[in-house]
Amino acid sequence: MPDRYTTLRGKLPPSYVTFIESHNGWEGDLGDEIGYFVIWNRDSIQENWDGYEMAQYLSDRWFPFGSNGGGEILCFDLESGSDRFFWIPLIGMSGEEAMLQDYSFVDVARAVRNVS
Repeated sequence: MPDRYTTLRGKLPPSYVTFIESHNGWEGDLGDEIGYFVIWNRDSIQENWDGYEMAQYLSDRWFPFGSNGGGEILCFDLESGSDRFFWIPLIGMSGEEAMLQDYSFVDVARAVRNVS
């Protein structure tokens, strides 16, 4: 059975697909503006989806791909067609709690290149 990344790859932002296929995840501090980031590798995407039973709490419109290392997951809204993303609390996980961030995944990828 295909994993969540493979199944939804065509709906994901191109900036994210390019990043994950070349880096396969990343973790570190991206400074005061963006903060600490954990971008899950491809195996971890499915493992976390299953392990945290995200299908029970999030609709198919959400694609969790990482965390801030402090209780919030990073998610794309697949219905938006955008590379903007949201933080969703891990405790009380619900799309209704999603908080849109002021920057896009392109900004994150650029910041990773600058610190790597």
